[in-house]
Amino acid sequence: MQPSRPARRSSAAILAGMVLALAACDRAGDTAPPSGDTAAAESPASPAPAESSPESAAENVSPAAGETLVPQAEKGEPGARKVLLDFTRALRFEDFDRAYAILGDAARQSMTYDEFRAMFDGMDGITVSTPMGRMEGAAGSLYYEVPTTITARNGTRLTGTTVLQRVNDVPGATAEQLRWHIESFQVEPAPESAASTS
Repeated sequence: MQPSRPARRSSAAILAGMVLALAACDRAGDTAPPSGDTAAAESPASPAPAESSPESAAENVSPAAGETLVPQAEKGEPGARKVLLDFTRALRFEDFDRAYAILGDAARQSMTYDEFRAMFDGMDGITVSTPMGRMEGAAGSLYYEVPTTITARNGTRLTGTTVLQRVNDVPGATAEQLRWHIESFQVEPAPESAASTS
């Protein structure tokens, strides 16, 4: 038995009413303000402010490891900081063999490997702070002096200076002399650090 025409119209009207109601709900959901966890998921989170430290500030302006510098930059402060960054990373990873190998001849002549290694006895979780230094020229050479602080996880600190040097394009200079190298690395226990370990 076929349903009557009025019944078919009534069913169609109910179905159309339901579709309109669902569409209205969807539009209301689009305009309703999000609440709870939904708000956190949908609104972009503001990035947390980056911590600032002398070390991170120095790395932000230092060439990345392995980065190739143009010749003019290689001769200046970027070239010096590239060598310094290689050295400080070796210390932070406690790769003392590599760190000692990065030292120039004069720095290695001032202390043996065993003396260099002994400076870090009892230190782990090392961080190294090398803020921007000072460039000077003297007797055909360039020097870059940087204040240096090395801190261990237990609070032990070494402070001093690292000096890098290169010959400043003097005729007859060797390729080795024209490259930046660590001429001097002199750090010693900070007074409060020495007191805490005694």
